[in-house]
This record gives sequence, C-alpha cells and structure tokens, in this order.
Amino acid sequence: MSLRASVLPALLALLLAVLVAGPFAEPAGAQEERKSFDLPSAHVVADVRPDGSVLVTEQITYDFTGSFEGGYRKIPLKDGVSVSEVSVSEGGKEYGPGASAGLGSSDTPGTYGTAKVGDEYWIVWHYRASDEQRTFTLRYRLEDLAVAYDDVVDLYWQPWGEEWQEPLGTLQAEVLLPGEPKKGGVKIFGHPASVGGATSLGQAGISPMLAAVEVPARQFVEMRVVFPRELLASTGGVRVEVGDGLGKIMDQEAALARSEARSEEREALQQRKQSLQALLVLLFIFGFGGLVLTLGFLAWWFGLPGGGRYYG
Repeated sequence: MSLRASVLPALLALLLAVLVAGPFAEPAGAQEERKSFDLPSAHVVADVRPDGSVLVTEQITYDFTGSFEGGYRKIPLKDGVSVSEVSVSEGGKEYGPGASAGLGSSDTPGTYGTAKVGDEYWIVWHYRASDEQRTFTLRYRLEDLAVAYDDVVDLYWQPWGEEWQEPLGTLQAEVLLPGEPKKGGVKIFGHPASVGGATSLGQAGISPMLAAVEVPARQFVEMRVVFPRELLASTGGVRVEVGDGLGKIMDQEAALARSEARSEEREALQQRKQSLQALLVLLFIFGFGGLVLTLGFLAWWFGLPGGGRYYG
C-alpha cells in the first residue's frame, strides 16, 4: 500500500492563481461560519467467533465544526450477508434502540434506529454536538461474511467503506481469530495499493492487523485474512464452498498484485507526463515574460531621442 502525489501541477496551479488573482476582498457570505466535520481516526475490530460469524466493533471519532444531531452507517449486504445484534454507545453509555432510521431525521439524543434498505443495512444514531470531538462505538454481528473451504477460511472484509464522503486521518483494523492459531498458518493481504499503509501479523505471526493513513473520501480499505478451517468449531455463521481454497486465493492475490503494479506504472507514467507538461508551461510563461521584457526594453531604447545612434 502506498500513497503518491504530484507536486509540479500543484505549484503551477498556485503560480497561475497568484498571477491571475487580484486584491479582492472575501465575499461576506464566505466569512460566515461553516458547518462541517472531520474524521481524525477510526479503530475497527473483527472478532471471528467459533461458528465463523464476525462481531464487529467500530470506534469512529468525529471532529465537529458547527452543530450536528445525527450520524449513520451503511453496511453493504452482499452474497447473503446478514446483520444482527446491533448496538450504539458513547463513552460506555448505551444508546436506546427504536429511534428513527431515516437519513437526516431527528430524534431523542442517545437513541438509534436500524433499517434494511435494498442491499444495505442502515444504522442511524441521534445526539447533540457542537464544535467538539466525539467518539461513537458501533457493534454488530455479520453472518455469512467469511467463506469456509475444505482447507481454509477466507475472510474478505472492508473495515472502511467507500460510502464515506469525508477523508479519514488514520485507520486501525484488526482481526481476532478463534481457537489456537499457529505461526505460518495465517495470511493477510491489504488493498488497495493506492492507500498508504501496512499490514502485519504481529510478533507472534497470528494477529492480523492493518494500518492506513490519509484515506481519501469515497475510498474503501480492504483486508483479507486467511486461516485454517480447523480453527472453527462449526460453520453456522459462514458460507461453505466445497474444495480447497488456499491455492485459488493465492492465485487471486498474485493476479491482483500484478494488476496493481501495472496500474502504479501507468499512474507514474501519467504523473511524469503531467510534470513535463507543467515544466513546459512554466518555461513558456517565464520565457514569454522574458521576451516581452526584452522587446519592451528595445522599444524603449530605440524610442528615445538619439537612441540607437550607433546602429545605422
């Protein structure tokens, strides 16, 4: 996982802005208080139960500017995934269920509602916040998320989804495995390569963890954890597929790695092209400016009385 940025285009944009912009005062409307929030951090834990179902705990920190009354999460329900055992809390205080689950709705602070809408499961909670930082904790169980093959269990999971319209500062995600996993039997993969971060199995080699930084808006983060099926006591909370899965999974990850490498090469080539174009534009701007100054000086010199008397 890596993160890159092009510098020259930004410098060019800044230069052009300086050249074009004048000393205009900021409009009165722009000086009014803006209502927004940032997402400094999120800590997400997936606790795989002995039956293969997954208990998810999300701790999401908001930094509010202005007044807000509610938040929501949209959990995708793909491949038959179901959600149950939902709870919302803050600072150890449990929110009460049964409130409105409509987006943008208002209800009693300290309450939440849930609803299945199409192929999504909505969790909507209500509070009162103004110019402060708050951390909310969401808990829920996911069934049929993991796939159990004859040899391994494949947990392909998004600790951060693409539905978020704001960037995320830091993401910490971890998976807790059932039974007694052994070093060498657990594998972890992180996607996509365009997001800066790293994966780890911890010092013991059995604790899958992922850390990501500066996650852009509308950008998902995935982690794929593979562990021996023998760690499960039953398969009541997973999807079962006949046959071995490890070889298939490794082939998929190898193909994805090659695809991401080609994508990185194309992006690097595009950035080099953009940098070259920006450099050419800068050279043109400064070269044209120098030409104008030179022509202006010559015009001034030859326009003076007696000017250019040494030139025929």
